Amino acid sequence: MYCSPRMASLSLCIVSLILLLGKVESRFLVTINSSELVSDGVDHRVENQSPFLRLNGMFSASSTCQHYYGFIPCADNIGGYIFQIVVLQYLLVVGDKYLTMGSKRLFNIFGTGIFGATVFRILMVLPGIMLVLVSGLFSSKESAQSMVMSGVGTLAGTSVFCLTFQWGICVFFGSKDFPGISTSQDSRSSISKCLLAEEKLLTGSGITTDKKTSYTAGIMLLSLIPFIILQLSHIFEKSLGSRVVILIALIVSVSLLLSYFMYQIFDPWMQERSLEYTKYENLLAGFLQHVQRHAQGMLVTEEGEPNIHAIRRLFAEVDKDVDNHISLPELEALIQEIESGKMQVDKEYAIAEVMKAFDVDKNEVITEQEFIEGCQKWIDEAKHLAENGDSDSRKCLYQVVQPWIDKRRQELTKIERLMARILKHFQNQVLKDEGLLTDDGRPNLDRIKSLFEQFDSDKNKVISQSELKELIQSVKFGKVNLDPDEVSEKVMKDFDEDGDHMISEAEFVNGISKWVKKATRVTSCNDSKRCIDEFEKITWREVDSLVYEVEGNIKGMTEKLSWALIHSVFQVILGIAIVTFLAKPLIFNIQSLSQAVGIPTIFISFVIIPLAMNSRMVVSAIFPASQKSLKTASLTFSEIYGRVVMNNISCLSTLLAVVYIKGLTWDYSIEMLVVLVVCAIIGLLAFFSSTYPFWTSILAYSLYPLSLLVYILYYVWRWN
Repeated sequence: MYCSPRMASLSLCIVSLILLLGKVESRFLVTINSSELVSDGVDHRVENQSPFLRLNGMFSASSTCQHYYGFIPCADNIGGYIFQIVVLQYLLVVGDKYLTMGSKRLFNIFGTGIFGATVFRILMVLPGIMLVLVSGLFSSKESAQSMVMSGVGTLAGTSVFCLTFQWGICVFFGSKDFPGISTSQDSRSSISKCLLAEEKLLTGSGITTDKKTSYTAGIMLLSLIPFIILQLSHIFEKSLGSRVVILIALIVSVSLLLSYFMYQIFDPWMQERSLEYTKYENLLAGFLQHVQRHAQGMLVTEEGEPNIHAIRRLFAEVDKDVDNHISLPELEALIQEIESGKMQVDKEYAIAEVMKAFDVDKNEVITEQEFIEGCQKWIDEAKHLAENGDSDSRKCLYQVVQPWIDKRRQELTKIERLMARILKHFQNQVLKDEGLLTDDGRPNLDRIKSLFEQFDSDKNKVISQSELKELIQSVKFGKVNLDPDEVSEKVMKDFDEDGDHMISEAEFVNGISKWVKKATRVTSCNDSKRCIDEFEKITWREVDSLVYEVEGNIKGMTEKLSWALIHSVFQVILGIAIVTFLAKPLIFNIQSLSQAVGIPTIFISFVIIPLAMNSRMVVSAIFPASQKSLKTASLTFSEIYGRVVMNNISCLSTLLAVVYIKGLTWDYSIEMLVVLVVCAIIGLLAFFSSTYPFWTSILAYSLYPLSLLVYILYYVWRWN
């Protein structure tokens, strides 16, 4: 049983029991001396009362039973409705699981581009869209009106759930002490230690994110524009005026959706963050599966603890030269074995991440103790990720094709192209948080010097021709075979200032700085990774276009026929089919249950459906956030904001389209207001601040029950 159906079933049972308290019968108890009591006017009914207590309507049948598609079972009482909702919701979660897994695999295969900017984003929120589209567009006007109410509740519930419950949990698990926070006992001698600890917890710890996370929160704020427009609809009393407002909101919402897609196509940094969000999880799965396969024993004991002896045996196997260290070549060999296995990972990314996670003292080698501690850390995280069930490893589909342009080798060895690829190789060698550029856009001299020490293998303070050749051989020049001797001679000529056929540290720093500055000037970008990537694309664009023009059809056909691609497409199709065919029966049973127990449909669609559909997202987001690092926290919260953006504008566009086409009325200002308030509070906080103190998690938690309270005041007590 998956985690999310359990949570959905438990929540549904609790809510149902509360709702059913008003649908019971009582029995008048007759005492022996009842003749001595004063009649209250109901004692004459004693003879006709049932000997059993029962729920009103629980076992009474109705004539509303309808078999969807001719084979899906139906119900005609409260118990049947609850059972149907639990089963259909579970199947819907399974369909969403297949859809998510297949979409992520396709995203990993195709990478950033049109698919990542459009199709992948839509697939991530497709279940919510289908709940509205299938149920409302293909129904009568009366049925569509009630089903749109369920769709509005699901839209509002999903956005509120992500920005309250999920957001607060990520802050809770990811909080760490802010640097420079200290409490003076002398100045606060009158405050108890308990209050000091509480103050430190609430304001002295929290989450820190990067600037791009704030930008994503700003985009989320822009997605609220259609909601603001819709709030104007209740001002117009005439239906024509209200219909005009709906049309305007629909046009604005669709325009925002298309603009969001186009923005990601032309500036794919959001796609790159989404892709990087899954890379860490893929690396974790592939690495630990390889460790498990070669550790000659169970990696995790029955008690759930890491098997230290098995990890040590694996370290000894990887340490080929028996120097009690895992060097970069040995780590590359280990990653190569992972790539050749069932679970494949991106080699450059894997090496950088493993070194960052395992190499604690940053000396470019991994000791046995560092290897054990790193494995322990990843095993602990993997145990939690495994519970989610979505941690699929990325399977590489790249195939090496023998180049056909050797005759143009002289043209390809222009120093600009060579240095572009070499700079990219250097950029991959450094840690994620230490690029070749500083924050102010200047060359990172300290990092460049550390690269010189790394390539100076004999430690004689100069890089010889042989050492330079060894460096060139480790650089990937794409699908073009180049002569290492010829390339190293060109680089030596460019770097060697005094003509001694040696590159000193000063010459190396000057040479790299010169090319880093040129890359910055050509691309007009100060971001290290993006600058070098763009410079490499610009200089190699002509060559790569020639390669892919001839080989593109063959490679594309090979990838399309691969099992990984077919399997991913099948998962997406199966997920879409399940979500599409089960959406309408689920909405019908929710409506029937709400009518039977006498509560608005929107309560169930606001609480139960978002909880079941998003509980997996909560599990998958908690543990990257719990790594307590800037990178994982930024990626986690960016994914939350991106999901809310797509939910707001795509689902709202679908709802407004159904309302406008069907000529339905729009009377959901309270739902729009709840979404506006919650998104505005969290969005403004995230946009203007890159740190989320611990107290913000309490704020986020409180917004969820407050949202429910607003619904109760409006629908139950008729408060306006």
